[in-house]
Amino acid sequence: TDDNCGVESVENDAPDAFPVGENIVTWTVTDIHGNTATVTQMVTVTDDEKPTITTPEDVTASADEGLCEASIDLVEPEVSDNCTIGLLQNDAPGAFPVGVTTVTWTVTDVHGNTATSTQTVTVTDDEAPTITSPTTVFALADSGACSISDLVLDYPESFDNCEIDSIASDAPYIFP
Repeated sequence: TDDNCGVESVENDAPDAFPVGENIVTWTVTDIHGNTATVTQMVTVTDDEKPTITTPEDVTASADEGLCEASIDLVEPEVSDNCTIGLLQNDAPGAFPVGVTTVTWTVTDVHGNTATSTQTVTVTDDEAPTITSPTTVFALADSGACSISDLVLDYPESFDNCEIDSIASDAPYIFP
């Protein structure tokens, strides 16, 4: 500031703390005779601080009865930000398949800054398969023998909530 007779005061209307965004500050200079002049100044505050996210605990669960997947309600992680949280989301499937699934949580603040965290969801298949015995077979021994060599057995009916790996029999090749 400068004045031909003398400056009395210099004041501005700046707040104690500037919010994020564009802020106009008006400066006013007053000379010793009460004459004033003003000028404006732009103060731009940006938020480049990422939000914080606390990784949620890993989850282990059994597959839902009769299914090869589990419906799991995940607990949201704790998040915070120096300004305001805009969005918290994850890439979790609607149902988790048997095995290990990695879920990525993403938190975004209102100014577009993001942070991520991952959580592991493990689903186990603890349901035993079912098997139903085929019907009893009555057969005549081979002619001149005391055994049957070409007997074809029906496979038993079986079910598993995931997938049948194998069906084995301890039946001999030749039935005595």
